[in-house]
Amino acid sequence: MKEIETNFIEKVIDIMKDNELTEVTLEDDERSLYIRTSGFTPVVEISEKEDVIQNELLPEIEKTEEEKKKVIPIVSNMIGLYFSKPSPIAQPFVQVGDRVKAGQQICIIETIKLMNKITADVSGTVKEICIEDGKPVEYGQTIMYIEQD
Repeated sequence: MKEIETNFIEKVIDIMKDNELTEVTLEDDERSLYIRTSGFTPVVEISEKEDVIQNELLPEIEKTEEEKKKVIPIVSNMIGLYFSKPSPIAQPFVQVGDRVKAGQQICIIETIKLMNKITADVSGTVKEICIEDGKPVEYGQTIMYIEQD
């Protein structure tokens, strides 16, 4: 496998920050590079075929297979603006640590002035919210992670 230079990864992260992007995937014939910067520590995954190697400079907390299976990403099925609450003075629909039920509204994505209710796919506890309020969200982008009951 050809090595991906650390300075290339750092440049991609800088470009992501400058453009307020939280996730990016770069692929060629041999490998895939996935970077997520929405958490406290950027996550970098380099994969070749079906092997995934964690970047040494950006470690991720080791989790058991059982723990990985329980944390479910909630992804956007549309593009638009992410809103965590129904109005600027209201409380957020959910916050990290909140328990949610499947079907419960967790946010709004505004698309062409239409307010689309986004609901939880599973019941569980909100572990991470990946997008800042009022920021753009892309199709397929992770909105938040829920640890399933």
